This record gives sequence, C-alpha cells and structure tokens, in this order.
Amino acid sequence: MAHISELVHKRILVAEKEQSFSHKSTVVELKILEVSPSQNWVKVQNTFGQKYWKPVGDIVPIEVLASVLDKPTN
Repeated sequence: MAHISELVHKRILVAEKEQSFSHKSTVVELKILEVSPSQNWVKVQNTFGQKYWKPVGDIVPIEVLASVLDKPTN
C-alpha cells in the first residue's frame, strides 16, 4: 500500500482500530484530507462529513477507492 502522504485527497478503505483494550478493528471508508508535518497524524473525513485527526498507527489502509468523479456516466 502507498505511503500515507500519497493518499491525500483519496477515498480509502481502512482497518481502523477500535478505541478499547481489544485488538479488534473495523473496516471503514475515509477520505484522507491532510498529513501533519511530523507524519504522525492524519486528518480524515468519514462518510458522515465529520473531520478529525487520528494517529497514523491507528489507520491501516486496505484499498484505494475510485473517485466518485471517475465513475462512468450512461
């Protein structure tokens, strides 16, 4: 998978660690908006439009999704 800075402005599926003591993760769609200068934090937007910062280690990119604009029209 690409380095996180190469995913800026892309929609991706990620394995996102849950905020608990378990080692479970869920697959969610996020858009990478920005990477901090230290490369330790990533600003993301979820499918509900919420924007927030996450530690890079809490996000595991699985797949880059095609842009909505890339879809063919009939």
